[in-house]
Amino acid sequence: MRNIDQNLYNFLNANGVANTPAFTDHAILNWGENINSVYEHLASYLALIQQSNSPGPIEEHPYIDLYSADCDFQRHTLVLGTFPPSSYLNNLPLQNLPNPNVQNNNPTHYFYGNMNSFWNYLFPGNQANITISYLQQKLRNQGISISDVFAFVQRKRLISSADQDLKNIVLNCEISKVFNANSEVRTILFTSGKLQTFFNYQVSTLSGFRWILEDCCGGLNGFTISGDVSGNGPYFPLNDIGLQNAVQQQDGGIVWWLKSQQKAIRIVNLPSPAGQAAIQMAKSPFYIKWLNYKANRNEPIQNPSTVQYRQEVYQMVLNDTIHLI
Repeated sequence: MRNIDQNLYNFLNANGVANTPAFTDHAILNWGENINSVYEHLASYLALIQQSNSPGPIEEHPYIDLYSADCDFQRHTLVLGTFPPSSYLNNLPLQNLPNPNVQNNNPTHYFYGNMNSFWNYLFPGNQANITISYLQQKLRNQGISISDVFAFVQRKRLISSADQDLKNIVLNCEISKVFNANSEVRTILFTSGKLQTFFNYQVSTLSGFRWILEDCCGGLNGFTISGDVSGNGPYFPLNDIGLQNAVQQQDGGIVWWLKSQQKAIRIVNLPSPAGQAAIQMAKSPFYIKWLNYKANRNEPIQNPSTVQYRQEVYQMVLNDTIHLI
């Protein structure tokens, strides 16, 4: 278990939330195998906890098992995020909804379904087409898998969608299979985090992936790292000094490479699809690189520029032209 906060867990027991699993990875994983246990726990929380901004229940990821076929390691690209916001609860067979702790909007009961902004960047087009079957077909056709790095979480505030509010995390160790010899995954797309924060404790897709390397892949010693966009540059040990060298290689870029004994995998830290990320995004080195790229090509900048930036960067990653920026 990662990012442990015993007080959040104690809140559930102190308030009599039914069917709360024991506070260990093993107990939570076993508990989550019975979806009725999860629903009983969530329903009890919603019935008992009405004050807003309360610590949340233990949540099982709503899509990892439900759409397990969409995490196919025979596809060449894997998209990874952290965990859905609490709005997904509105799509579950639970009583006592709406609840002041639960976000309201969740039109699509699928990854990134709360706002669908991610899908508009990855598969631009008519938003009316965004159905689960449409997204699954697009993913299959383009050889893309999808999953998240966290299998179970508890939140400091249930209504929060912020990664930093995710606590008491059980990792999705299934992701470690990308390094198996028979895996065809060659590129992983992260939806939060940047390489220079690899050893930071701030919760993101990147930190969750690092924890998977540490806890599910036997540690970091079996991996080397490179920030060369082509993957052909020198690789360094995955430690503080090696990370500094890789960040220097990146020179403000968003692509890096991770090599195990079996293979080298390209990793891209995509610009976050979240609307609130735009302010910080406009200050990022790669955004400045993109502006210069557009200026050198005499191409117009639209308003808001951060929307155009994300649309174009996502497409350049899929088209394997991101090295041009």
